[in-house]
Amino acid sequence: MNVKVLIVGAGVAGVAAASRLLEKGISDIVILEAEDRIGGRVHSTSFGGCTIDMGGQWVHGEKDNVVFEMASPLNLLADFALKLELSEFFDSSGDRVDSELSSKGLSLIHHINEESAEEMKVFPGSVGDYYTKMFAKIFKEENMQGTQHMVAKSVLEWCKKYQASLDGSDSCFNASGHGHVEYWACEGNQLLCWKQGGYNTVIDLLTRKLPDPQRELPVTSKVLLNKEVSSISWDHLTDNNSGQVVTECTDGSLYVSEHVIITTSLGVLKERVHSMFHPALPHFKITAIKGLGIGVVDKIFLKFPHRWWPKEGLSLNFLWTEKDTHSFNSRSSSKQYGGGKSWLQDVYGFHSIDSSSTVLLGWVIGRSALIMERLPETEVLDGCMELLQRFCGKTYNIPKAEQVTRSSWGSNPHFLGCYSYRSVDSDVLGVSASQLASPVVNSQGKEVLLFAGEATSDHHYSTVHGAIETGFREADRLASLYGSTQSCDVVIVGAGVAGLAAARTLLHSGIHNCVLLEVHKWYIYSSAQCCPGGRILSIPLDDEGSWIEMGAQWVHGEGNAVWELAHQRELLSDIISAEGEGLYLREDGVAISLGVVQEVSGEVARILEECENFALDLGARKDYPCSIGQHLNTRFRDYLDHCDYDEEGRQQRLQLLDWHSRFHVIDNSCTRLDQLSAKAFGNYCFTGGKDYMNFKHGYSSLVQSLADDLPSGMLRLNCPVEMVDWQGVSIGDDELKSLSKKLNGADSHPDEHPVSVTCCDGSQFVARHVILTCSLGYLKENHRTMFRPNLPTTMVRAIEDMGFDTINKIFLVYKDPWWSSDIRGFQLIWSQHSAEHESWSWVRDLTGFDVSPNHRAVLLGWIGGRGAEVMEDLSEEEVGQHCTQLLKRFTQRSNIPLPSQIIRCCWVSSPLPTDLDPPPTHAFIVSHCGVNGGCPVNLYILDKEGKLILKRNKIDKIFNDQPVMGNMGNRIKHQFKMKRGSSSLNKSRIKNKAITIWTATPEKAKLEFEPQVKQEKILKKEKLAENKMKRKRAGGEAISLFVEVTVTQLVHVMFPLVVLPAWRNLCSAIKLVGRR
Repeated sequence: MNVKVLIVGAGVAGVAAASRLLEKGISDIVILEAEDRIGGRVHSTSFGGCTIDMGGQWVHGEKDNVVFEMASPLNLLADFALKLELSEFFDSSGDRVDSELSSKGLSLIHHINEESAEEMKVFPGSVGDYYTKMFAKIFKEENMQGTQHMVAKSVLEWCKKYQASLDGSDSCFNASGHGHVEYWACEGNQLLCWKQGGYNTVIDLLTRKLPDPQRELPVTSKVLLNKEVSSISWDHLTDNNSGQVVTECTDGSLYVSEHVIITTSLGVLKERVHSMFHPALPHFKITAIKGLGIGVVDKIFLKFPHRWWPKEGLSLNFLWTEKDTHSFNSRSSSKQYGGGKSWLQDVYGFHSIDSSSTVLLGWVIGRSALIMERLPETEVLDGCMELLQRFCGKTYNIPKAEQVTRSSWGSNPHFLGCYSYRSVDSDVLGVSASQLASPVVNSQGKEVLLFAGEATSDHHYSTVHGAIETGFREADRLASLYGSTQSCDVVIVGAGVAGLAAARTLLHSGIHNCVLLEVHKWYIYSSAQCCPGGRILSIPLDDEGSWIEMGAQWVHGEGNAVWELAHQRELLSDIISAEGEGLYLREDGVAISLGVVQEVSGEVARILEECENFALDLGARKDYPCSIGQHLNTRFRDYLDHCDYDEEGRQQRLQLLDWHSRFHVIDNSCTRLDQLSAKAFGNYCFTGGKDYMNFKHGYSSLVQSLADDLPSGMLRLNCPVEMVDWQGVSIGDDELKSLSKKLNGADSHPDEHPVSVTCCDGSQFVARHVILTCSLGYLKENHRTMFRPNLPTTMVRAIEDMGFDTINKIFLVYKDPWWSSDIRGFQLIWSQHSAEHESWSWVRDLTGFDVSPNHRAVLLGWIGGRGAEVMEDLSEEEVGQHCTQLLKRFTQRSNIPLPSQIIRCCWVSSPLPTDLDPPPTHAFIVSHCGVNGGCPVNLYILDKEGKLILKRNKIDKIFNDQPVMGNMGNRIKHQFKMKRGSSSLNKSRIKNKAITIWTATPEKAKLEFEPQVKQEKILKKEKLAENKMKRKRAGGEAISLFVEVTVTQLVHVMFPLVVLPAWRNLCSAIKLVGRR
């Protein structure tokens, strides 16, 4: 059977997805349901003459709760009669517990769930650990002794069971304290029940059967019951290579679809993740399934001949004494099922229900629930009666129950659990619901597997409304793929940190009608992944939560936006790395002395500091060196000529200079240092504080954190842009003088959408603004075909002249380290022309191998220049063999084993969703840019009225102390603000350092703004003298003489469209990829 969309599971998530797809005109859908009913873990049934809910019970909250919003207008909900003040506690001796003591226990639960969010955010242990800590505090403060202390301990154990039932965990020691606060309760009544019909009523609401049966959506007709899925082949190529998904059921039926929405429970995914999916799911998905938790919470309903409890809304809660806990007798015939009657200790209480005055509902958790599920109903009834008699028999005259029924969510193979929670393992592995929710992309770049269900909800997991939200989310995702032209205020192209930062800024500024298009797809362990992050990419190394960075490696400095965000969100590790450490080894295995290494390092630093100072001259010099390479070699040889070294000492220092040259080729992502401009080398400034900081769970945890902040539907994965239609012309030099006047008015038109963005899949967006964040390498490859009309000559010259090359990493993974624990790395010091004519000469561009601080048996090698590209053409086996030969030569050890695993970056050849080559790593300032006139300042386009149409600003890393033209998201925000009636911009929000918006020559710009140039020169020199801080080199882009001119009036610019890399908005002090 062929179908456009196949939905696995007819629970509320599946029904919600189907309903939303039908509403949006996508009717070619089928829902496969393994059970013989619709509803999933919502299951209302008849018992004892009333309706009971075996699964979802209450509507939790009102505000922003989709269930409440559907049901409330129809008056379908009522307050649940259960009242905390009517809670009675009994101990295992049958005595009623003092109400004051029991109230303290209830108060603590209220404190943990309502008032302890800030404490729990930073608490390192489990929810159980937190309970234990808080009770210990109470014990100490109250100075509890004797019987009082014993009762308080029993209350603590009851609280742990009760909390586990709320979380859905087998034990509250499995639930993460930090993750506990990720659940966001909807404001309002947390215990709303259905007046009639039970929770199954929500199915009628979703299908529109309520309130008008005549308008019911045909969802139920799309459902096929008793269809258990056995396999999903998601990268299956049909004869027409359409990349469809083939789903097979246990009865042999086959379904071929364009997309599959998987709504099965997390328990089923955990059980069948390795057997159901072909090929295997991406590693990040498997890790998310492993790390997120799901437990068992079951219900036991007892029907009595009459009500024997005194009041409606009463709950009976059981406190086991420590003595009785250990001595509880296992003497029933149920020993064959394991545990005897010990399961009764986890039935923490019973309470009345609204739909019947003669039914009590009991709750049992964890392993005990699984034991209970396997018992005959008669034994369950007898056990519950024994429990009630033991605890309440002294107080009440309890008749024997007439009927019993119970849920069995843990043993039912179609559920294998009740609802999800954030486990301690999820903290260890660094996983989140958003990773489980992320679509899986096949080898053709198509989103084929989509995931819904409560476990995929970031903040409403474990709830029915959370499940429904996720069904809507995935349906909207598919509808957007097949939808017509969409109008929006802003389109952001690229979901790397630049795009995410721009989106975040716009959202915080109240601009929500935005779309973020992500284009990249990575192949990781042979699985295609389409995910945000751009040149930030952390991948798992093993199943224990270890990871490696394929792209950006470290956070540099504490005075930048990356550090601030990561620090606020507690993403940073305490581990600090370093570069160039360890042994500096010659080919004969001799280590160069530390004194000589430090001498050369110091002299190279001194020479490069001279280059840094060139940036302060602002055109005062006429004799800039041609390049960094020329200046470094000339000055270092001058240094050697003034020193009294013999030939061996001189050669040794020249060999170390060669190492530093390779290091800075990698550091600046250029092919050779002769390409790197000396004039603008010093424009990058280190922001101070700690350096080389690592993330706890990889750099991608920051990306994921930012992506999680985005509203549903804003991020569109696998949407490579084919064409940007803009209607602008560049401004000429003769219009420069009147430019300021033209930019000062609020002259944009809110209803206009002057730019059209067409994606490769045919989807189209028309927008008032576009923010283009793709790399310079991507522009170099595609600028002639991507824009209509073509970009202006000055802009093309800037794109083509600026430098952009590649660095790569090689991870050698061993079972055990073959080096001693005190060694930090192996730096390779080559003799002149060594290895140049060998078959593996590409290794000549390696600087060496650093011992990874995160992994005891991993070496990380850095490679730049042409060797980085040659390496990508080799097999992993060849890379491993060549690196092993290299290490054997320089260590003079013949017993070095081959790595058990080789992982390497391939930034040039890594495939994308299109046939286009991906970008290399990051840009640098080439030495000829100033001569040819190609520079970042030329990456602007204005229309004939003086409006800024396209901005492609590639000087981000140059001005990391202040934003260029202010934060781009804030600038768009200011435009929207003025359209709402504001007559001027808030000057306090505008930075005074700006790049100018014209294409004039440097000479003309200098004449026009000579006073500002002088003032800028003074300010920058003062800042350098004041900071006295370490400076790092970063490849920036070409920069002309007038780039740093301060033109405050030009910051007050109104524009209908901006296209730029918004990297400035977030990461002002870190390179995208490589050593920054």
